[in-house]
Amino acid sequence: MSKKSITAAGVIVLLLLFALASWILQADADKAVPEGNLQVHFIDVGQGDAILVQTPRQNILIDGGERGPAALDYLKSRGVGRLDLVIGTHPHSDHIGGLIDVLQEIPVQEIIDPGVVHTTKTFEDYLTLIDEREIKFTEGRAGLRYDLGGGAGMQILHPTAPSSSRLNDASIVARVDFGRLSFLFTGDIERAAEKQILESGYNPGAVILKVSHHGSRDSNTGAFLEAVNPKTAVIMCGSGNTYGHPHSETLDKLAGAGVEVYRTDRDGTVLISTDGETYTVKCARQEGRE
Repeated sequence: MSKKSITAAGVIVLLLLFALASWILQADADKAVPEGNLQVHFIDVGQGDAILVQTPRQNILIDGGERGPAALDYLKSRGVGRLDLVIGTHPHSDHIGGLIDVLQEIPVQEIIDPGVVHTTKTFEDYLTLIDEREIKFTEGRAGLRYDLGGGAGMQILHPTAPSSSRLNDASIVARVDFGRLSFLFTGDIERAAEKQILESGYNPGAVILKVSHHGSRDSNTGAFLEAVNPKTAVIMCGSGNTYGHPHSETLDKLAGAGVEVYRTDRDGTVLISTDGETYTVKCARQEGRE
């Protein structure tokens, strides 16, 4: 075979490889194209967290508030008959308590949990139900990724090595991406966990932020808020709660950064809908808006 023919064959091979690479890249890009709308419901359950994420193909519940039917009743009102994924961010009762009612009545495919021990009856009942229902149990760790369907994806940014001695900082932190929009769900992380995330190399940047720990001054450092750089924030807390949440220091930081703030104690359930390009916010109690 001549040198000329070898060169021509090499060119053909390169062209084929280029075409294959282009096809693979295009296929990956197509997977990320949003299909329809994504909705995130920040459910008013009083002093606690309960967040329903509905992608075009899946239902995900992050926490369930205190023990009782509040989260379950909301899911039923929205016609949710199954949950593809449940995240119990950490074992405190204002996050996992309401999951007990949910697990008793709604089929769940998988639960993500930090896997730290807490010696309460609520936590024991929660684990017992997971075992009885034979639900897949995954210990949430930084780096885990999930395809949520319809162009939505989720990455866990925290924790790496959670400890039962610091349950708030053991909280699972997850970012959900849908087109150009991103949501950051922070559980009850405090300063130490925020610092770990900033030093981890993971990108916490998000357009919509679920404010850490009900707006506590022990969380939401200036450095963390600057890294997230949200346009809209939701604070989940109960009216007249004994902790004084949200604290004025956190509200001042958010106001100083020009972030639009919604609060479940004032606005009721907050529903954010997006097509991956723009988003709308709807509050159950519009009269509470400033």
